[in-house]
Amino acid sequence: MKVTDRDIPYPRLCAHRGYSAAVPENSLPAFQAALEIGAQEIEFDVQMTADHAVVAVHDFALDPVSDGTGYVWEHTLEELQQLDFGFRFGQQYRGLRILTLEDVLQAFGNRIIMNIEVKAPNLTDPLPETYLRNIVETIRRYDCTDSVYLMCGNDAVTEQLLALAPDILVACAGGGTVERRWQIVERAIGFGCKKIQFHKACMTEEMIRLAHSHGIRCNVFWSDDPEETARFLRMGVDTILANDCGAVAPVVFGARRGANHETR
Repeated sequence: MKVTDRDIPYPRLCAHRGYSAAVPENSLPAFQAALEIGAQEIEFDVQMTADHAVVAVHDFALDPVSDGTGYVWEHTLEELQQLDFGFRFGQQYRGLRILTLEDVLQAFGNRIIMNIEVKAPNLTDPLPETYLRNIVETIRRYDCTDSVYLMCGNDAVTEQLLALAPDILVACAGGGTVERRWQIVERAIGFGCKKIQFHKACMTEEMIRLAHSHGIRCNVFWSDDPEETARFLRMGVDTILANDCGAVAPVVFGARRGANHETR
């Protein structure tokens, strides 16, 4: 059965870079582990290669996550596919290759909601339109427009995505300066976004209520602590991003059962 964003109830558990506490981040095993534990969403980051391919990787620098050097955008997709993205996590993951957006959609498209962060090197400059069109057209080709949402901490890129993809949800991110993080609700209202992603250090219950009054769903980045997760849910957070999904899943799923019971 096709999973769509409008059909999945809240609150939700979103696996940050997949089940990244247990498995190499942004990998098929990490996404599969998240699906198996019952997460309703997976989050992953995409970046542009030198030849404008779309790859799933968080860090701009290759050294922390692979046996490569330099930056993602300095290499072609073919060059990146020669690197090992699993060995740092353990011998059993040696040989994991970088994923393209198409790889992820092919494996998990319409099986789980995807929170896709479009990484930008800075907070001001737009990204090449050919690259962003590649992202949007790949999502459309796999018929996933109803089961993904896009997000970027760069407001210029947010505007580009809203213009290029009116059929895909675009979330407002709280990245960058502390001041921008505290302005996230007002920014989201101005953009007309229906989702926002708070940084947990810059979030209040009043901000969540304001967002909800404008029909905006609220994510929080991040919580791996059950007590903290429970507090965020009491504040009204809709989706918890977690690295250690197993640690907070019982809290989120318990809240879902309670919400379902209340609506009967």
